[in-house]
Amino acid sequence: MEGRGKHRARAEDLRERYPYAREVLTLYLALLDVWDQELPPEQAFPLVVKATEAYGPAPLAEAARAAEVSVLDAWAGGAELDAAAFYLARASGAVGPYRPQAGDGDCPRCGGPAVLSYRSGGAEKLVSGKRLLRCGYCRHDWAFSASTCAGCGETSGSERTVYAEEVPGEPAVGRRDVSGDAMLPQLRIEGCESCHRYLIDVDLGRDPRAVPEVDELAALPLQLYAAERGLSKICPNLMGF
Repeated sequence: MEGRGKHRARAEDLRERYPYAREVLTLYLALLDVWDQELPPEQAFPLVVKATEAYGPAPLAEAARAAEVSVLDAWAGGAELDAAAFYLARASGAVGPYRPQAGDGDCPRCGGPAVLSYRSGGAEKLVSGKRLLRCGYCRHDWAFSASTCAGCGETSGSERTVYAEEVPGEPAVGRRDVSGDAMLPQLRIEGCESCHRYLIDVDLGRDPRAVPEVDELAALPLQLYAAERGLSKICPNLMGF
């Protein structure tokens, strides 16, 4: 994983700012220590289990303790995995199953689903650049239209923002009290009324310090808001939400 130092600094920063995300981000920081060793999945697996037992939520820690390294082969073979096995396989760095690309919203490298969306910073402050998707299986990034649903491919003439906080020059979208005291101006919910699925979008134009996969872990209030609206995520993130 590139730029682990930046990932670590961002996770530590968000952990202090957002108490509700402290447990998830503490586990993520422990996983960074494992990933720094650049081990093959079979060797990383017991270290991931150990980190999860020490820092993960109790249900996940219990499931990790009982898991077998065979979940890595199951993941590579395309077997249906429960949430804990899905987490362990991805956290161990196992290569996921190749899926023939079914649509534009699927990864052009492995055919996997998008796990998040992000926008590169524009030339001016608070101006968003192009939109990219990140694969939930192989972490590959590719450019994707902001007016197209990554889940079903439906197009529209405008962006699909379900929720966004107000920033100078841009109005709020959706309910304004989603994050309470924890302001999340860099995050949006991008949803679809046709397939009722969504992604969290991380806008680097709103916060150049954001690290997409780290900031997305701090989006729990938005995830809950999306669920209240009957939306389901296209692909769970590393922590299963």
